[in-house]
Amino acid sequence: MTFHVGFTDSHDFSPVNMNYPAAHIHMLPVELLQHIFLLVVNDVPDCPSVFSYGDTTISPNVGSPPLVFTRVCHFWRVISLSTTAVWSRMQVCLPGRVEPLKPFLPSFLQSWLARSGNQPLTLRIVSGELPVRTTRRCMRQSCHEPSQADSQLLEILLSESKRWEAVALAFSDDLNRNFDTPELKSLQCCWSELSSFNAPNLTHLHITYRWSLTMRFRHIPTCDNVRHLWVQNASARIIRSTFLMFPRMESIKVDLILSDIGHPHNSTTHSCLESITFPIPSDPFQQREVLKIFGELHLPMLCKLTFVADPEESEVSCIVAALEIASCNVQVIDFQTTTPLSEIDVDVIEPLFSLAREVTVRGEVLCPPVR
Repeated sequence: MTFHVGFTDSHDFSPVNMNYPAAHIHMLPVELLQHIFLLVVNDVPDCPSVFSYGDTTISPNVGSPPLVFTRVCHFWRVISLSTTAVWSRMQVCLPGRVEPLKPFLPSFLQSWLARSGNQPLTLRIVSGELPVRTTRRCMRQSCHEPSQADSQLLEILLSESKRWEAVALAFSDDLNRNFDTPELKSLQCCWSELSSFNAPNLTHLHITYRWSLTMRFRHIPTCDNVRHLWVQNASARIIRSTFLMFPRMESIKVDLILSDIGHPHNSTTHSCLESITFPIPSDPFQQREVLKIFGELHLPMLCKLTFVADPEESEVSCIVAALEIASCNVQVIDFQTTTPLSEIDVDVIEPLFSLAREVTVRGEVLCPPVR
């Protein structure tokens, strides 16, 4: 019995002379070759870069996917240019130069976007790739204003903002732009840039940059539907403020808890939060910041607490103290630690078994000590 799977053989498109055996790569079905292209593009860290930079030059990035696919043979070029999803992920590094770009480079970016068709876009925008030439005009220009070259590329990207689905911004200065992004679901930016986004469907938010984390911020509609928040670093006061700022937040992860003389709001309730991931400092003074987070905190839906810490006596005592001043019903306490499971002292973590149904190390369940 034979059955047709719907693939189109690439023999019909292959430029190879059919009087000779075809190379195996030209025997792949078109749909399989497209899938391989997508796997390669999706595996590129930080998205495929549109431009390549030298010390003082900028040019199309022809040596990396997906552009490199168009340079292998005519057949690959036809397939890659017609596969819109291959062109829907991109990293655009803004040169930072004051003078405008030559017309070819903005046109090249427009062509890349055109090849993506109507696909949702995954975009990473990075600033300051080329050294700035110091001129009188440059000195007069505000450091917060995008350069002419940057503005050219930004305007092209903004023309497609309705298709932005996942965006990461990595800037040293604010862009002073507003972003209308109705389809945006995932965003990486700093606090000060968040208010520039109209993103009613945003669900995943990653806040970066330390310098902005002590600023005061206000609630905006973009925050209403955020479900998952990842903050690079923040003080207890800022973390407690996020409970008010993101009313539908289901998980929060903080990489580093900073010391702050400020004090959080009094009693706070968050009825949606299910998962928290925090580091536990080994320094007892810094552990006070952790206690500030949990003081008079009511989390009726909290199921899992993940602590990036070694399960030592000081860290365990901090966790116990934090849960004693909070109101929650934790099911799982998990430690993310490099300590091997065989070296975990179960007697040290024994107090945690009375506070949670399970205590785990990197997801592996620990058994309470037998008395």
